[in-house]
Amino acid sequence: MIEQFQQALESISINDVGLVTAALLSWVAIVYFVMAFGVRSGDLVWTGYWPGRLPANLRWRSFLYGLGLVIAGYVLMVLTDVFESSIIPDRWMTSAGFVVTAFLGIAGLSSLAKGSRWERMFFMPITLLGAGLAAWATFF
Repeated sequence: MIEQFQQALESISINDVGLVTAALLSWVAIVYFVMAFGVRSGDLVWTGYWPGRLPANLRWRSFLYGLGLVIAGYVLMVLTDVFESSIIPDRWMTSAGFVVTAFLGIAGLSSLAKGSRWERMFFMPITLLGAGLAAWATFF
């Protein structure tokens, strides 16, 4: 059984990890978009102290944060060679990887420090996974 597990781990490529991480970041982005459009109460995000719809300033922040997560997922897929980018030139990919590493790292640490229960339990590990993958794909 251990040998089967080792074989399964060896068959996982960086492309697979990049695709899964981008999908998870997209899931988190959808949660923030739902909050931005006022579909659900704001108790999942921004410290969890908003039992009703988020105020206008936090709805805009949710939209921009969700957009940043979608862009970070796109850059991660390009960095891990899931597909080639026609939007971001190759000469800028190192800079884009650095920006994504910093953005997701700061987002993960801020979720840990002052996030809601959902942000600490689910969103923080996903964003830190994305930051680590972006750092690894950019610098190693």
